[in-house]
Amino acid sequence: MKDMRITKKEVTIMLKNKPENLQMFKVDYSVLKNNKIVNDFVIIKSVKDTDKIVKLAKLDISTKERVFIQDVKVLEFNPFSS
Repeated sequence: MKDMRITKKEVTIMLKNKPENLQMFKVDYSVLKNNKIVNDFVIIKSVKDTDKIVKLAKLDISTKERVFIQDVKVLEFNPFSS
């Protein structure tokens, strides 16, 4: 199984790499929290790369929901326009 750990330094590098190419994405996720399934979404800003979107989303979701990063399941993500 691929190691999905991401460091703060990698996040900074990903975002500073090409600031003009950042896009908004709506990421739907599912997580088991207190023996209940929580389905929700987050909006993140990232470059258009599947692996980077998933890594950033998992990091953001695990922080928001206060669960372990490996317990987060990304269901889908789509470009988001405001």
